[in-house]
Amino acid sequence: MKSYKKLNHLIIILLIQYFFGACVKDSDFSTPNVECTEPLITVTNTIAQVKEMYTFGGATLINTDVVIEGYVVSSDKSGNIYKSLSIQDKPKNPTSAIKIAIDQTDIYTKFDVGRKVYVQLKGLAIGYSYGSIQIGKAKATELGSIPALEVSKHIIRSCETAEITPKKVAISDLNKELLEMLIEIENVQFKTSDLGKSFGNIDNTSTVNRILEGFDSNCQFNGQITLRNSGYANFKNELLPNGKGSLVGIFSNYYDDFQFYLRNTDDLQLTNERCDYSTAFNPTITLSEIKQMYTNTMVEFGTENNYIVEAYVISSDENGNFENSLYIQDAIENPTTGIQLLLDQEAIFDNFNVGDKIYIKLDKLYMNNLDDVLTIGYPKGNKITKIAAEDIHQFIFNSGVNKTLVPTEITISEINNPTYNSTLVKVNNVQLIENELGKAYTYFTGENDAFRTLETCSELEKLLVFTNGNATFANEQFPKGNGSIIGILNTSLQIRNTTDVEFLENFETCPVIIPKIMITEVADPKNEVSARFIELYNAGKTEINLSGWKLNKYINGSTTVSSGAIDLTGITILPGDFAIIANTGYATIFSDIPNIESSYISGNGDDVYELVDNLGNTMDIFGIIGEDGNATNWEYLDGRAIRNLEINEPNPIFTISEWTIFSNAANDLISYPNSPKNAPNDYTPNLR
Repeated sequence: MKSYKKLNHLIIILLIQYFFGACVKDSDFSTPNVECTEPLITVTNTIAQVKEMYTFGGATLINTDVVIEGYVVSSDKSGNIYKSLSIQDKPKNPTSAIKIAIDQTDIYTKFDVGRKVYVQLKGLAIGYSYGSIQIGKAKATELGSIPALEVSKHIIRSCETAEITPKKVAISDLNKELLEMLIEIENVQFKTSDLGKSFGNIDNTSTVNRILEGFDSNCQFNGQITLRNSGYANFKNELLPNGKGSLVGIFSNYYDDFQFYLRNTDDLQLTNERCDYSTAFNPTITLSEIKQMYTNTMVEFGTENNYIVEAYVISSDENGNFENSLYIQDAIENPTTGIQLLLDQEAIFDNFNVGDKIYIKLDKLYMNNLDDVLTIGYPKGNKITKIAAEDIHQFIFNSGVNKTLVPTEITISEINNPTYNSTLVKVNNVQLIENELGKAYTYFTGENDAFRTLETCSELEKLLVFTNGNATFANEQFPKGNGSIIGILNTSLQIRNTTDVEFLENFETCPVIIPKIMITEVADPKNEVSARFIELYNAGKTEINLSGWKLNKYINGSTTVSSGAIDLTGITILPGDFAIIANTGYATIFSDIPNIESSYISGNGDDVYELVDNLGNTMDIFGIIGEDGNATNWEYLDGRAIRNLEINEPNPIFTISEWTIFSNAANDLISYPNSPKNAPNDYTPNLR
């Protein structure tokens, strides 16, 4: 029995060898020829005509024998394109293309790239999905995918396979008419900030956008495009190529946002040397010129001005103290201008770190004052709000160049100088005020924001330091010593981290300083109105810096300050010394240079002058607000008002007994009526 089985096995083996040997020549196997019969299908419409059949309001069902033909340009082999097939009307120079939604995977095994297909639309629908017209199956009023079992009924392979030539297009020419075509974009490279990253998210299957920037042949930046990579793509863990070259991909969209899909990484050929940002962007406007555009109303940068500005990052949200905020200035040291940008993004420092040189394209952005800070972002009514996270790459470009910033060193008396607004400064010789010693940056518990107050002994000015309650150091104790602090300066100072505070010296107990700046003369010369002036006098024992102080004028009995109040920032008055604020003819008439020259000094005998300190408190005043000085006991028409010598204290309430009034008016209420005064002989500026 065993011998019989062995014989059977031997016979079978010999037969197999015989038959296979009869088919083999020269030890090679030949691929069998597969006959293909072209389907007898009549095409009735073009892809473009079918797209025109769509009517707004839901999926448009096709009930007639409509047939189109097209060439497959997409492939789901890599897993980056999912359950869809993109076809275009020609293998070269196409004029129209469309996506077909199919509830099936591994579509590439039947519908390979270049394959001509016929689509029988009867029973299918044309619909609007995520911003583009597509073919699918009607599900109520919505467009769904063609079920897998119905695909062969509606999509028929042709025997023809053509070589697809990608359509070369400039980034600026991309439009919805090109959707679902195979497009080639030349001279592209990944953003500098994306280098070192992979195509997709290594940790999960979320879809990831990467940004490709486009350039012309001279490396001038001309736009950017989004490359959308599926979390299921088999190349998602591969690193992005760091060169420059061409992109071939399926051009698609998500509503108004254009994007490309790779079929595989061979669609990217980035083998050339990258373009350098230093040549890619030509700044067309300075940060200072941008600031000058602001005139107390929202600035719209438009779309045709091509404003591009170069700047340096000075803030960081790494420690949580700058939420959704990016501060920039125009130089690494001695800046003239700083501005804030609002970004709807966490961990901004990942892309824009302190010292990075960046370029900002201002097209489509807006600028306005936000909480006393000049700010750029999106509009919201007449205010500024955050630039959407997905749009940031359209406006801000990191050059890849990082510089060491040099903070501008200032004293506490200079903090109200508008030159330093939104710039990085180092305020020297400061410390916490005594009653805040031992406190935290905010509070030792909780997440509330807080301000801390710093001072310099012998200076009247105080510096507020703001800390966000979400900062990593918010609940730490504020240093107790004396020293310097670095931060971005506005109405308060904001630090990046605790290393910005260097209090290496011992705390000092500061004497109390009471400023005694007072108005001592108001002049209205009869012979020359342009020689009018106001004299200020320091009656105290400490020099006073007038940064943030103002001289207000109230005319004709008004209760509101006349516009253009004079900012006294920059004036420091020593004890027993004076400051002259004068009209434009004063210097010629008196042969003396005033501290400030302004036509604002135009009081004609019945107007009020008010001296206001940096906290908005009335320090001293001449006249009564809301009262016209005509026919009053303080009327100084064509004359002068002199503070009596025994008065050495400012008074926020006007008291006529402190003054001697000379006037051309026939007014018995004043000290010396009918007593006009002429410049310069009848006046004594800078003298009591």
